[in-house]
Amino acid sequence: MSIELWLSFVLASFLVIASPGPAVALLVMTGINQGRKAALAMLPGFFLGDLVAMSLSFAGAGALLMASAELFAIVKWLGVGYLLYLGIKMWRESGQLNDLEGSGANVKQGTAKAFWVTLLNPKSILFFMAFMPQFINPTQPLAPQLAILFTTFLLLGVISDLGYTILSTTSRQLMTAKFRCLLHRCGAGSLIGAGVLMTVLRRPTA
Repeated sequence: MSIELWLSFVLASFLVIASPGPAVALLVMTGINQGRKAALAMLPGFFLGDLVAMSLSFAGAGALLMASAELFAIVKWLGVGYLLYLGIKMWRESGQLNDLEGSGANVKQGTAKAFWVTLLNPKSILFFMAFMPQFINPTQPLAPQLAILFTTFLLLGVISDLGYTILSTTSRQLMTAKFRCLLHRCGAGSLIGAGVLMTVLRRPTA
């Protein structure tokens, strides 16, 4: 892989990764309301979710999702249900933020939450299937190129997640309890909104 092609992939990946979405909202709200330990517990989940989504896309799951309306609908509605569940749960927790901070149960659940939010979105697998082949040279061996692209994307994801974690957990010191409650509800609303928007997600056609 040429350095020019790799740098193009780095730039495109960074723009995609840094764009706010349900995963970022969940990470930021966790950092603000539960502290750095709880936010850091989510990072392995995001990492594994992206890794599995990339692996599935190149193993043929992306093509299967495009070919099967039934399978696409199952994955979509699982994602919708999970986002709505997390959003409603976060909204209900908004009045108990002091109890959430440092909670061992929440820290332990962080990795699982992040993993499922990342994976239970058919757009993740379809995105990797459509995005990464644009940076693959068909005249060169596939495996080394995929290893470079996977590693680069995952490392950029970790860097972005660490940045959001540091930003959210540092800024929380300047926030009043009422403002944190408002932000928590905004984060809950964004997850619910993402779930609602996913209901209208349609299977791409070839």
